Amino acid sequence: MLRASILSVLLGTGGITWLIRVNQVNKTALIVDDSKSARVVLKRVLETHDIDVDTAKSAEEALDYLTGNRPDVIFMDHLMPGMDGFEAVSAIKRNPETATIPIMMYTSKKGEVYVGQARALGAVGVLPKEVAPVEVSKVLKSLHIIGDEKQEQLGEQAPATNDTSGEIAALEAPDQNLRILIQDLFEQQREIIHRDILDGYEAISTRITDEIRPPPPEEPDELPIPDGKAPSGLMRAAVVVLAVITMIFAWLYWQREQSWQEIQAQNAKLQQALESQRISNAEELRLALESQRISSAEDSLQVLEQIGDFQQSLSAMYAVTISSLEWGANQASEYRFGDQPLGDDRLKVVEQLTNHLLAIDFTGTVRIETHVANYCLKIDGPEGYVPAEDRMVADCDKIGVAPEEAYEMGLDQSVAFANFIRLADERSGRRIRYEIVSLGNTDPLLDYPATTDGVSARAWNRIAALNNRVVISVNPDN
Repeated sequence: MLRASILSVLLGTGGITWLIRVNQVNKTALIVDDSKSARVVLKRVLETHDIDVDTAKSAEEALDYLTGNRPDVIFMDHLMPGMDGFEAVSAIKRNPETATIPIMMYTSKKGEVYVGQARALGAVGVLPKEVAPVEVSKVLKSLHIIGDEKQEQLGEQAPATNDTSGEIAALEAPDQNLRILIQDLFEQQREIIHRDILDGYEAISTRITDEIRPPPPEEPDELPIPDGKAPSGLMRAAVVVLAVITMIFAWLYWQREQSWQEIQAQNAKLQQALESQRISNAEELRLALESQRISSAEDSLQVLEQIGDFQQSLSAMYAVTISSLEWGANQASEYRFGDQPLGDDRLKVVEQLTNHLLAIDFTGTVRIETHVANYCLKIDGPEGYVPAEDRMVADCDKIGVAPEEAYEMGLDQSVAFANFIRLADERSGRRIRYEIVSLGNTDPLLDYPATTDGVSARAWNRIAALNNRVVISVNPDN
């Protein structure tokens, strides 16, 4: 009785109730997500473990559900209309009746800072939206939602050690159950800490590998081939023409890259000539006025017109230079499925553009606009969703993502890219400002087919590959 009282004080009524429910056969999970497809995918994974699954489309609906139900675990999305996931976690943990229910954040948000915020509010961890079934199994085992061999062995040993009778047997049974429950708690915390350490090591090793690994060679784009038909002579001719055009544009880009130094030198000479012309004209005007050699106001007007024409030619050359740099920065605008739109490869392009702009004394804004494509996807086991190739669009497991999720994907940056943008003002003397804008999947470059009937996943994803892009624009102040 003394140990049972101590346990009641340490854990509270809610904690003892939750510990007893861990040993029940049938478990219940609550999924809170405004995305129907996300709820369906996670529900299928949980039902493979014989777990009863209830769902809620909003945080408010989940709180109403919890007034009369007590699930064994809650999977909570972050971004939802109305009350968001963090606010819902705080509300659940403030209620003594629901505070002991374990909550797992289920969202596309990443990063150690986000995980720390979630756990500070009371969540036990964070799962990504594209979660693999094996990761869900690990979480369920760590929370003792599904069976564990060690639990079964302890359950079998409990009656074996209780071989006394009468009042001694009645006292030993609660002690044995108490030891089992406390050991389960220690095992759960040990597994969570072990998993956090492994996740930290994996994040560090991944970041170091990405920094030292050279960028992979770009794969040549494939021309779409109509399903079931061999390429005709006209198609082959079109391929040849496209190849020639590609070579011409590559040669022009190389020529522009070779000549930008010359343009910079010419720009400096023009600036010097303009300054010299201004000084010379001012001096000539002063001497002419002093010596009364200016016969009429028309001569003065002609001099001013010549200066204005020279300034216009200089401005035109400056605009051509800005346009050439912007064109070069957008030659590799597409990025592959699963890559960061603002990763280390994009950082190299932005760094080179910045160096060129500083060389011509540019002052203004560089707008970096990201776009996310709606790929035709299929579920590929532990790998999650991957682009489908061997089926029709109507048979795809998922097409694209929700607008709010696409918005977050468009802002995904590497650590090096984020640090560069953060220090950009200081590096450029506050002359160059950067504007990062995510348009998600709302503004595709190419329209997708109006209907999915008879459209193959391969043809659909070729359009999506062109819509997965980053567009850079250079806007001078004047």
